[in-house]
Parts: sequence; C-alpha cells; structure tokens
Amino acid sequence: METALNIQFMLNIQFMLSRFFIAGFALFSICVARADVQKIDLRAMQDDVRVLNNPDKGWYHHYYDNCLTKYLGSDEDIGRIPNLNHLFLRFAWCYLEPEEGKFNWDLIDDQIKKWAPKGVQISLSITCQETGEPYATPKWVIEAGAKGAMYKVGTKAELYKGEGHGVWEPDYGDPVYLEKLENLQKAIAKRYDGKDSIVTVTIASIGNWGEGHNSFTSRKKVPVDIIKKHIDIYAKYFKKSQIVIGDDCVAAMHSQEEIDELREYVKSKKISYRDDSILVNWTYRHDPSKFSFLNPGFFADVAEYAPTTLEMEHYGMMKQRGEWVGKNGSEFGADIVREVIRRAHCTFLGFHGYAKEFLDENPDYAKEMANKVGYWFFINEITFDKSTRSLEIVWDNRGAAHAYHPYRVYLKFKQIGGDFQKVVRLKDADVREFMPGTTTKTHFPGISDIPAGRYELSMSLKKRIKGKPARVVELGFKESLRDADGFYKLGEIEL
Repeated sequence: METALNIQFMLNIQFMLSRFFIAGFALFSICVARADVQKIDLRAMQDDVRVLNNPDKGWYHHYYDNCLTKYLGSDEDIGRIPNLNHLFLRFAWCYLEPEEGKFNWDLIDDQIKKWAPKGVQISLSITCQETGEPYATPKWVIEAGAKGAMYKVGTKAELYKGEGHGVWEPDYGDPVYLEKLENLQKAIAKRYDGKDSIVTVTIASIGNWGEGHNSFTSRKKVPVDIIKKHIDIYAKYFKKSQIVIGDDCVAAMHSQEEIDELREYVKSKKISYRDDSILVNWTYRHDPSKFSFLNPGFFADVAEYAPTTLEMEHYGMMKQRGEWVGKNGSEFGADIVREVIRRAHCTFLGFHGYAKEFLDENPDYAKEMANKVGYWFFINEITFDKSTRSLEIVWDNRGAAHAYHPYRVYLKFKQIGGDFQKVVRLKDADVREFMPGTTTKTHFPGISDIPAGRYELSMSLKKRIKGKPARVVELGFKESLRDADGFYKLGEIEL
C-alpha cells in the first residue's frame, strides 16, 4: 500500500513538473516572440480636424452655372474653399459654338490657365436646354433642320405662345440634332480628353440644365434607346476623361425594367453618377426617409470603379425654404448631407452658390466635408516583426469612399546615431483597396539589405504626375510630424 502511494506521489510530481516545464517553455516562447515584435500605437499622433489638401477629392465650385454670369465671385473667395478640387463649368452649347464649327474655347481655356497652376481642375457640362436661355441649343442647329419645340418655362408642359418666358427643347432623338451634337463632342474631346486639367465630363445633352429630365418644359419621357445613343456619343470620343451622368437621366419617368436596363448600360461603359438634387425641397419633403437621395443603388453600382458627385440645392434657395438653418447648417441640413455623402460614397461635393456667402456662414462645415468626401487616410497601429522584417499596418479610411488612384506608399528608414538612410517603396500596398473603415494588411518592404540597428521609421504617400514632381498625399497626422519631403514620423524600430 505504501509503495503504491509512493509511486502515485512520484507520478504526480512528474506530471506537475512536466506541466510547469511546458508552461515555462510556452512563456519563454512568448517572451522570445514579443522580443521580435515591436508595436507602435499611432492614435495619439493623429489629427482629424486639420484640413488635408489632397488630390482627386474635395469640394467643387459652380462656375459658371447655366449662364455665364452666375456664381462667379472673386478668385480670392473661390480660392478660400478648403481642398477645392475643381470648377464645374456648366453652360449652354450656344455660348461655346455660336456658329457651326466656330468655338469660343476661351470660356474653358481662360479658367484652365488661371486655376491649373493652383492645382484646381475643370469639369465640363455643356448643356443643350436651359430654363433661362431660349436657345441653349444654338439656332443654327434648328436652322439646319433639327426638330424640337418652344415651351413655356414652368411645370405644366405648355407650348410657348408668345407669353412669359419660352425655351426651345430639342427632339433628343432627331438625326440632325444628334449629328450636330456628335460634332460638338468630337471637337471638345479632341481638345480636352485626358488632359490633366480636366477631371470629368458630364453627359448634359438631355433635359433641363442637362440633368436628364424635362420637368420645367415638356415633361416628356426620353426613351431608353435615345438615352443610349447620347451615352454612345460621349463614350465614343471621351476615352480617357471620366464621363458622368445625372441619376435623373436614368430614373426620370422610366419603368423599373427600363431603369435596370439603363443602369447596366451605364456600368458597361464605366460611367459614373452625379445627383443634382440634394436638399432640393421636393426631393426631401416628398419622402424625408430618403434624405433627398433617391437612387442610392445607382451610386453603389459605380462606386467600385469611379468617383461619384453630389450637387446640393442652390444655397440661397435652401436657406429661403428652410432646408439649411443655422451656422454650419447645425439646426437643419448639415446632418442630412452628411448621411447622403456616406450613402453615395461621395468623392466630389458642390454647395451651389457664391463662395463668400457659403464660407462665411459655414466655415467649420466646409472644412469638415473637405476631409470627409473621398478617401481620408489614417494609420492606427504598426506592428514590426523583426524576424521576418514585415510590417502589419492597421489602415483607417475615415472618408466616404476609397481612393481611385494608385498612390505610392514609401517608407523611410533613418539610422539613429548613424548616417545610413534608405527610402523603399511599399509595393504590396495598394491604397485603392482600403475601403471606408479599418483594414489590416501585412506588408513586406524588402529591407534585408538594411544593417541591423535602431531606426526612425517614416511614411509618405505620393501621386505620380507625368512630367511633374510627385504630389504628396497627406495623412491624418499632426502637421509637426511631417518633414520637408512629405514623410510622417511614425516611431522607432529595432532592425
């Protein structure tokens, strides 16, 4: 009995020792692993208030707006718009081509010459029907035989009988009209397609203000096959610049089957959308639950491959009708637009008014949205594995959309207490993959040739521009962390 107890006692001791040894070995292994892994928490170094001056996103300014005198403002006031991406030149065909084949290119070129050196691009929207211009489509097109009719401006689809204000609405499928329209787009594309100064070209050849509907003239539905013909004209000539279409061009008065057909056609041509009706009184009051954003599915269709655009109601009208109340829209309006920006995956946002008035009354909101639209990159945490020389990065995109350009990511390793320094490109980091929210990625920078030692680690994102110096893409860190070359100091690591 005693022998049996002694044997059992010895077995228990051996079991306990083995458990202790296993636990100790595991603890030792963890300690070794932790010695090889260095973690840097960057959240205390972030700045989510400072406006980042970043490319391919931001505010745009209506200049011109339908006619050649509206919303011009001073260059100084327009230049105050935080992260101004582009000027939206929306004006009638008759101003650009007053005589067949004779173009007033200065309407566009003068703005390019003025703003391109400041990093501001141009968006083109040449319209064929305006409610303030009787012959937005030039008279010479009509004289050549294009069919159409004069309508009284309003909401009753009245033919013009010489009373009040009338405008000519084309028959959008008329062969003569389409022929002259194609010649126009061919000429515009020859001069501007793919130019660095041009950001988007809007299909503006259908409907009031080029928005794809005839709500204030004939109220007629435009057949699907005719809309496709217009799309085909733009797609034929604009091979490089991003084409955009208003969501009403697809949705206005069409059946669900027709809408589905047009949506697929838009996607097949890699065209993007703009919504021209954010906080327009009817679109919001008709169904407040939709936040005046009536076609979110359209934007979800294209957000994967192209930036989307939102146009707010005319700022003066919003205030007059109670759709924008309080400084920065704090009492009504601002929260609605915030939600629409999120739902639309918006990259470009326009306030549709005079720059001075909007900025004076909405200084904080203007700055907030300059960051929020499009991509807005932060880095929350970096973990460096010394044994594999790999970096696990927690990327944080707090914007409404992802980036559509392959900005290059660079790391700088600067030896502490020594002269060695090396910049490497993080080739396995494609910023276009970083959707809104956090993304954790493991990267292998290829630094086997860097000598052992302690290094200051910095990062920079840059956009390559052919024939020009690369442009820095700012990250959401404190400005004090950025050096003259656009690198943000992230911390120190041991190699």
